[in-house]
Amino acid sequence: MYKKQMILQRIVCYAVLIAAALVFVYSLGIMTDMYNSKFAYYAEDIENPKVAGTQIYYYMQGFNRNLTTVGIVLILLAVSQFLFQNHTRRKYYIANYITVGVNTVAAIVASVWALSNIFTYRAQYLLVDFEAMKERAEMMKFAWTDSTFWFDISVVVFGFLLIVTVVNVVNLILKIMLMKAERQLIEEGKGV
Repeated sequence: MYKKQMILQRIVCYAVLIAAALVFVYSLGIMTDMYNSKFAYYAEDIENPKVAGTQIYYYMQGFNRNLTTVGIVLILLAVSQFLFQNHTRRKYYIANYITVGVNTVAAIVASVWALSNIFTYRAQYLLVDFEAMKERAEMMKFAWTDSTFWFDISVVVFGFLLIVTVVNVVNLILKIMLMKAERQLIEEGKGV
């Protein structure tokens, strides 16, 4: 059982890093469709846009910057598990518990914050006058899309982050149980 748990803890640490990197990559892509569809052109005058609703492109800029920062922070926190050797330690120490705890809290807070904002922006995105955009895009030979893919995929990205976080906590609980059992065996061995 101990070998299996050691393999699991190594896999979990890499999975946490991959999930954090996925959030970062997602933050770089979330506005891709709006950029390619020239939302900036349509909403140059935010008060009086050429196509109604395209101002969302400018409204999302701050959120997008913050999401990118959150992705970087999550990556650094995931790397902290490697720095404190959560992936190879046979016995966990205080720093190992702290890194798992901080990663857990950060993943939950980031997911709740990001998803609530993303769903709000998705609702605003659906208010864009896509018929007018299509007409102008065809006339100007611009690309355009009304796809909500980047908003919808957020559920997969942050769902994966949360699942990996739960597995990280389960791994910590398993580790505690195995360390307790090992201590008990050592105590019984001393008594013989």
